[in-house]
Amino acid sequence: MKKNERAETSQTQSLTAEGFRDYIRTSLDARVREFALGYVGALILEEIETLCGKTGEHKRGRGFAHRGGSQRGSIVLDGERVAIQRPRARRNGKEVKLERYEILQDRSDLREHVERLMLAGISTRNYEKTLRKTEASLGLSRSAVSREFVKSSRESLNHLNSRRFPDQTFWCIVLDGIVFGGSVVIVALGVDTAGNKHFLGISEGSTENADSALSVLQSIESRDIRFTDRVLVVMDGSKALEKAAREFFGSRAEIQLCYLHKQRNVLAKLPRKYHAEFCKRYKQAFSANSYEDVASEMRSVLSWLESISYSASQSLQEGFEALLTLHRINMPPKLRTSFYTTNLIDSAFSNPRSQLNRVKRSRPQTDQVLRWVGSLLLSQEEQFRKVRAYTHIHEFLNTFLDKKIDERISA
Repeated sequence: MKKNERAETSQTQSLTAEGFRDYIRTSLDARVREFALGYVGALILEEIETLCGKTGEHKRGRGFAHRGGSQRGSIVLDGERVAIQRPRARRNGKEVKLERYEILQDRSDLREHVERLMLAGISTRNYEKTLRKTEASLGLSRSAVSREFVKSSRESLNHLNSRRFPDQTFWCIVLDGIVFGGSVVIVALGVDTAGNKHFLGISEGSTENADSALSVLQSIESRDIRFTDRVLVVMDGSKALEKAAREFFGSRAEIQLCYLHKQRNVLAKLPRKYHAEFCKRYKQAFSANSYEDVASEMRSVLSWLESISYSASQSLQEGFEALLTLHRINMPPKLRTSFYTTNLIDSAFSNPRSQLNRVKRSRPQTDQVLRWVGSLLLSQEEQFRKVRAYTHIHEFLNTFLDKKIDERISA
């Protein structure tokens, strides 16, 4: 055995189990990559021979081109650009495009790859540490990554605000806003009769105003997205959102104010020493099952607040009945837990907030804010599960809509 071979064998034997797996994986990746590049070269050469004939043949005629040397080029392989030396063909003094080479240059997969990296938290400053590069001289520049993300995120935004749901009927819509880059993005999320959650649209405004919310709802209407005869609308205590919902749905709307938003509003006006007691009483009131019981308990909480803080009691009084909507419409207790709050949207924002905070300079005159939010929300939607206790939806809708619904729509 030669000295180099003995050294290599000794090195391989000294590897740990994990190190050995990495060694094998790296070797296989290199072999697969080498084979792929060889195959790509053969495909392009085959096209050149079809155009110009094989090397050594001197085919002349109207349909044939002639070889024009080669030049440095690149293809997209496994989500990244790879350098190759590509042959050229010419006919009548003009360059002949190689169809296979152009297909292999298609960046659509690369664009999706860049978007996944950006949404996962890889900034354009740090992406080179994450992308595996085959040639230092041919990595994507930061500006190229930004351009690809702009294209991909714009496609995601357009998809979110234009998609239709011909096979779904929605009985609940959640409206909420997120502040980002000096703007407020209104988000609409729908729950269908099978318990699935879908983002229905987003709109940007300077504040959480009725016009922004109404534009989202009108976009939904223009796409013929279907709702049941009565619609549960879950939102925070924003008067603008409530105005837009009532204007759009009219008497069909059953407004449920977010339990947690109202709690935070009251606590903001209540002396700190009473916070724990209020939260205890507030939570206990909502544990009641019937509308009569919860209304009685909440009136007791309101009476207690009146003896402590006028401002806090007024805050609870505002929208008092809208807090009790789920009890009034007899939603099953297990199903209520998903619709007491706007958490169906808030939880989708919990992960994206860190990515949104990485954007150091927002450009309000562009679609940047909407592109980022739209892309992030669509990526979150892929991980959605059905709402809790979705098996109770069919039973609830029978009474909520005052008619039997087809069991197939909640399958």
